[in-house]
Amino acid sequence: MAQQLTHTIAFATAEELYKAQRFYDARGYGGDAIAATDRVLLARDGDEIVGVVRLSPLDDDWCLRGMQIHPAHQRSGLGTAMLHTLATMMDRSCYCLPYAHLEGFYGQIGFTRIEADTMPTALAERYAGYLMRGLNIVGMLRRGSNAI
Repeated sequence: MAQQLTHTIAFATAEELYKAQRFYDARGYGGDAIAATDRVLLARDGDEIVGVVRLSPLDDDWCLRGMQIHPAHQRSGLGTAMLHTLATMMDRSCYCLPYAHLEGFYGQIGFTRIEADTMPTALAERYAGYLMRGLNIVGMLRRGSNAI
């Protein structure tokens, strides 16, 4: 019998950003700290944060960053549920730099692979740095309503 999801998914309040950052730190996420301008989505199991993902402003677009799910809650559909919830608020184009094996996962909500020369400069520089570190990542874009 499939496990029933008992998680709640909601956007973090300003007061919850510290807890979201602590979750990132506990997971070993090495990305930039959460900024006040980020839109942060939390998944909870009761009062415990078990998932975090965020949209960070990138020029006139978004950058999806830091999808982290607690290991005990991975492969439960929680990441997919968070991704679909996040998609409802993507009012403009959104980039992401996922590991290559996650291309299909992000493709569920319309992300498609792009080349570095089509990325905003800051993102292309981050992408190049990841590649230099030997990370197997891809660039992806989901076009939003602001796209021409």
